Amino acid sequence: MQNLKFLLILICLSFTVMLTAQTIHHNLDVDLSIDNKSIDVIDSITFPGAIINGKSLLMFTLNKNLQPESLDGSIQVSKIIQNNEGAIYNSYKIELNLIKQGDITVPIKYSGAITEEISTGADEYARGFSETNGIITDKGVYLAGSTYWVPSFDLPLLTYTLSVNLRNDWNVVSQGERITNRVTGERRKVEYICDNPTEEVYLISAGWTEYEKMAGNVLVQAFLRTPDEELANRYIDATSGYLKMYVDLVGPYPYQKFALVENFWETGYGMPSFTLLGEKIIRFPWILTTSYPHELLHNWWGNSVYVDFEKGNWCEGLTAYMADHLLKEQAGQGADYRRNTLQKFTDYVNPENDFPVIEFRSRNNSAEEAIGYGKCLMFNHMLRKMVGDENYIKAYQGFYQNNIYKISTFDNILESFQSFSKTDLKPVFDQWLTRKGAPSFQLSNVSTQILDEGFNVVFTLSQNQKDDVFIMDVPVAIYLKDKIELVKVTSDKRSNKYSFMFPSEPVKIEVDPQFDVFRRLDKSEVPPCLSQIFGESDGMIVLPGNSPLLEEYKTLAETWSQAKEAEGKFLKVIFDNEIETLPDLKSIWIIGFENKFAGLFDMEKEYRPAFDAGQFELVRQLLSAGSLVYSIPNPENNAFTIGFVGTNVKEAVPGLARLLPHYGKYSFLGFEGERPNNVLKGNFPALNSPLFYTIPYEGKYLETSAALNSAKPLIGE
Repeated sequence: MQNLKFLLILICLSFTVMLTAQTIHHNLDVDLSIDNKSIDVIDSITFPGAIINGKSLLMFTLNKNLQPESLDGSIQVSKIIQNNEGAIYNSYKIELNLIKQGDITVPIKYSGAITEEISTGADEYARGFSETNGIITDKGVYLAGSTYWVPSFDLPLLTYTLSVNLRNDWNVVSQGERITNRVTGERRKVEYICDNPTEEVYLISAGWTEYEKMAGNVLVQAFLRTPDEELANRYIDATSGYLKMYVDLVGPYPYQKFALVENFWETGYGMPSFTLLGEKIIRFPWILTTSYPHELLHNWWGNSVYVDFEKGNWCEGLTAYMADHLLKEQAGQGADYRRNTLQKFTDYVNPENDFPVIEFRSRNNSAEEAIGYGKCLMFNHMLRKMVGDENYIKAYQGFYQNNIYKISTFDNILESFQSFSKTDLKPVFDQWLTRKGAPSFQLSNVSTQILDEGFNVVFTLSQNQKDDVFIMDVPVAIYLKDKIELVKVTSDKRSNKYSFMFPSEPVKIEVDPQFDVFRRLDKSEVPPCLSQIFGESDGMIVLPGNSPLLEEYKTLAETWSQAKEAEGKFLKVIFDNEIETLPDLKSIWIIGFENKFAGLFDMEKEYRPAFDAGQFELVRQLLSAGSLVYSIPNPENNAFTIGFVGTNVKEAVPGLARLLPHYGKYSFLGFEGERPNNVLKGNFPALNSPLFYTIPYEGKYLETSAALNSAKPLIGE
């Protein structure tokens, strides 16, 4: 194994040498002035002869606040007069007065202030994040490709060295390897070198306390705004474990370091060789087993094997599958995770906002996430089931090895899978990546017959979506008295009839019991949950006309309405005294304990079995001193869902408005205090699935002692 890893490292290095010969190199010398919110930069840009190839004119873009000038008298830099309204950059041209052969270095000087404010749009608010293209403040510095602080040419990749002079109590994080970190008097000099082709140059700076430890040949770091050795060690130790897991799963780690960097506003970014997380986010205990390994894995997928966005963003769904899903699978919760993934697609994606996976670029709303992350994740799961775990792992290892530091597409993934599985998978890729829609299944016509050789069970499985039929294999669990027979049936028509023989009586049938195939869920398969209301394209929110918290509730309604509008959806806001009954063709929010429709939510009468004794006592306490959130089927039409939000704590309303979209998979929630803090969550039971059937024998139902076990994870813990 060690020899194989060494060979892979040599192959990666040889790819780097070949790619660098076709890549622009920036030698950046930066003076960073925090007080003036500005930078002074000298960028010596080296163009390989293969790129110049006799050209006398080169075009680039640069932030509008930065004015470039040539430091070489034989080279002219001038602004191009054109309409860049709304853009944060201007376009420029470099005129080479003397056409030269071989490599050419063009030195450019520019300076200016970078002060774009951090803003929060409706979509970002719903996700708990804010955004900026670039900013220099006394709290920290964020400069990225979106800042256009480095001259950007019409080429996808670059290499660079970065030297930054700044105040001595601050530091700098960028990609690649830090080769200098030296304090002289009141100034600090930090240098990074990035020899691997990359997409952009990050310059992140603040006053941090730095922690580090070697994990094999990788330097693991933590940069914290507030000293906290225990927190740093938790992240460093977790990083070391995840690095080993992903090296075994995918291949050699592509950088010299990985750093956790605490940001000065709430973010969840993954960059090559580091992640930039907000101060609240890094202190949530669950981040270490959810978002954090996701961002670390991006160093393989997206931050070293790059995405050709014009041909579809393949890396988010793959990263979610090998990080978020894998960790749940290792904990025996893979089926629950896949059900939640399918539920998001079912709740948020409709014919108006659906699109093929290959058209996904980035996540801006819940529907795009359900497709770009969720559908792509399920595609990977089905692909794995089709070719087997060994071939699945080998195919992605080969894809990584052949495409490191390159711009890559789904076609490159297909090529690798066909090579290792020796199977024509193009129809599979085309069906799930280039088509919209999803199948929807119905189990029917179940019958049994006692024959001399055993028990024959017959059933029909239909696809009842409006879209064309999907051709796919579907797992079916047939429960016998003491065991389960898992069979796989091919669904390739509107209806298929199947027949199986067993030595003992079949007791019940369940189609896709562990949610292994991509499909729309029937409402009866899943519990009522908040995402069913958040995902409604034409919803309603009913405010209490007589409530001491009416102004706070109005703000919540306005926030959710704006988020809906940003997604191209509609949320009508009315008062409870404006209607006598609730509509039966909508999903609806009922807001406030004082709302005249709040009586629909009689937890003690209708849903008491969903709670244990301690939980229900907590529900009673929160009714009088906390915040409660429920979702139930609309009693007039269970195809739609009704949600309730009520609180006794005025200060908790803004937090509820922000947090609840993140709790979409739950039926009920409870919160304490002003923050508010979640103290209760769970789901009501799901009943009457159309994909489950219990077989009667002379009017009676037989019992079975068999139960499905969790599937083996892709790799162990």
